[in-house]
Amino acid sequence: MPKTLIYIGILMLLTACSGNGDKGLLLASVGDEELYQSDLNYLFAKDRYSFDDSVELVRVYTEQWVEEQIFVMKAAESDQIDHETIDQRVEKFRNDLIIYELENALLAERLDTTVTDEQIRSYYKSNEKEFQLNDYLVKVLYIKIPFDAPDVEKIAQSYKLTKPTDLASIQEYAKIYASNFYYDAENWIYFDDILKEVPLHDINKDKFILKKSKTRFEEGGFYYFLNIIDYKLKNTISPLNFEKQNIKDRILNIRVSKLREEIKNEIITNAYATDEVKIY
Repeated sequence: MPKTLIYIGILMLLTACSGNGDKGLLLASVGDEELYQSDLNYLFAKDRYSFDDSVELVRVYTEQWVEEQIFVMKAAESDQIDHETIDQRVEKFRNDLIIYELENALLAERLDTTVTDEQIRSYYKSNEKEFQLNDYLVKVLYIKIPFDAPDVEKIAQSYKLTKPTDLASIQEYAKIYASNFYYDAENWIYFDDILKEVPLHDINKDKFILKKSKTRFEEGGFYYFLNIIDYKLKNTISPLNFEKQNIKDRILNIRVSKLREEIKNEIITNAYATDEVKIY
């Protein structure tokens, strides 16, 4: 029988018998080690794969398991390997993993994840030097329109935002015709992130930004319109609203480190207090 049909049969059995507590079909063996159908059940627990992908996954996993067991069996027979040292390393790794998982479980129960705006402002004021900008931040309007879009000349005026009605006009137009559109009057963005979307070439970035340039050009079948509305100079302090999430993450990381140390000391202290530890 072709291998593909065998793996399809295995997959059908996996799907039908998953979770029944039985080891199921024996898929492969190397020496005394055996791979059973139930050993692969976890691969399909969330139905992440199509049927064809799953057949291939069973085949690849089985073949990889066989190759791995061949090397393990060969290594077990070899007198060139320090098996005692390996066992000690495995035990150390297992203990580290168990401790890590215990700490994470206790952290999840006890960690305060609420970070107030006042705490963010306080951290920002106390650590301003950490938030020096290495590049320009900007607020921009950017729109990309295909050549066949109508009323392009109307947009060529509106994107400059010289009239109160221009922004609403641009936004309405962008919903229908724009291939890409960006505008955020509240939040800053790195100018280099804009350059990933707008193919500007051979510009003097300093002059372009400091002049709050408004430019339009054509490339690759599209019209591009870019308006630099505001900027923050590089080598100055990054604005607070740009750093809020970064600061929140820092505060939480500090809490995690402190709480992890507290948990460690608490467990050790309690063990000594209950006479569970004896040093001879």
